[in-house]
Formats: sequence, structure tokens, C-alpha cells
Amino acid sequence: MTRSDVLAWLATRRPPAPAALRAQIEQAVTDTKLPLPAHLADVGRRLLGNVSSRPEGGRELALDLLAADAFITYAFEAQAEEDVGGVAHLAEGVKA
Repeated sequence: MTRSDVLAWLATRRPPAPAALRAQIEQAVTDTKLPLPAHLADVGRRLLGNVSSRPEGGRELALDLLAADAFITYAFEAQAEEDVGGVAHLAEGVKA
């Protein structure tokens, strides 16, 4: 899936993210060979890892934390749209 494909899918989400968060989300999206739900979850985990690796961080990490939450939420939305039966498997991967 290309970055453009991912961004197009994200553009269909309602309600849309606020502008600052949307920019943070768009910046984090990359091309991938993974299915959309797995890719979104991976991006969310990566962003969360960035936040948790900086325990001294403050407000400057807020958008990364919000984007991580959004990506995990989007991962579950994408999985439910693709195959609701895979949600439990995705949840196992997210918590790992």
C-alpha cells in the first residue's frame, strides 16, 4: 500500500482530525507492504515508543501521543471494515 493510498483512506475518516493532529498523522505515514490495519497499528506503536522513550518529555510530545492513539484507533477501524473477525488478532498484536 502506498503512502498516498493510506492518506486517502485516512481522509475518509469522520470526524476529521484537527489540523495540527492531521499534519502529525500525515507526517508519520509511509509506504508499506503490510495490510492497512497492521500498518496503522505499527505506526501507532512506533509513535508511542517515541513518547515512552522520553519520560522527561512534556507538552512537546502531546501530538505524538495523540497521533499514536489515533493510529491505533484507525487500525481497529480498518480491521473491522476489512474483516471484523480479525479484530481480536489485531488486539493481540497491539498489546505485544
